[in-house]
Amino acid sequence: MPFSYVEMMRGFGFAEFAELPDFRPVPPAPLRTKLSEARVGLFATVGAHSPTQRPFAPINDLTFRMVPLDVPVADLEFDHPSPIRSFALEDLNVVFPRDRLVELREEGVFGELAPAAVSMLGSITRYRDLVENTAPMVAEVFADQEVDLVLLVPFCPACHRATHMISRAVEAKGIPCVTMTALREMAEAFKPARPVFADFPLGATVGRPGDAEMQRSVLRSTLEVADQPATPWQITDLPQTWSADRSWEDDVRALYAAEGKDVHRARVTTHMRDGEGLVGREEELDIACGC
Repeated sequence: MPFSYVEMMRGFGFAEFAELPDFRPVPPAPLRTKLSEARVGLFATVGAHSPTQRPFAPINDLTFRMVPLDVPVADLEFDHPSPIRSFALEDLNVVFPRDRLVELREEGVFGELAPAAVSMLGSITRYRDLVENTAPMVAEVFADQEVDLVLLVPFCPACHRATHMISRAVEAKGIPCVTMTALREMAEAFKPARPVFADFPLGATVGRPGDAEMQRSVLRSTLEVADQPATPWQITDLPQTWSADRSWEDDVRALYAAEGKDVHRARVTTHMRDGEGLVGREEELDIACGC
């Protein structure tokens, strides 16, 4: 069985925060060109930015940064305070895979890479503001860059929620999206148009740090989903595996348990105080984003 964030959070006493919605599938926008000729945009929620750009606030920051293609990933900083940040500290490409996308473009997997990625810090629970205000601006940025397809890469569990909401809203604006997830239950709950599940630890959505070959393989398989004929809604399970056993699940639980007693509890409490729930509001939020 895939790792369950919901079950882990229930064990920590955060059952209300972990409760998931049940959205209807969002209709896929058509990919109007072959993947090999498509311009691909990147959206990621680890809070990456160049050193000269303003840092992100850790919770409910609804702004985003444009990260130019000519800024090396090794020069970027990221602000997400999640306990699962160790993978990204070792190799930011595990959640901001622009180096790997450049290599796949050179390989001919797709035609072009958009000149700037869109970066957010996805620890967001102000969902109405997200879909009414931020998502249209994100869609406009990608439209201005004339992208044919957007790849969305979430980081932490809250990032998964925000990313899937952004994906639904951008798709509704007519821009095809392929949305990665390391939490299958999130894709089942939010139902973006082309969800792709990687059975990897939280914080390493694209693969093992330092393993460029694995990361390219994961991204290649992910992007190819957009090139397939439209089918009834489904999640694509990637064939790549993290390791021979699943001991990494215990490592993830231990990271959250160590922080879950104080810092993580405080963040969740802030989200519950200042943010919004999703359960029972699916139709309302779909109307708000035009999904």
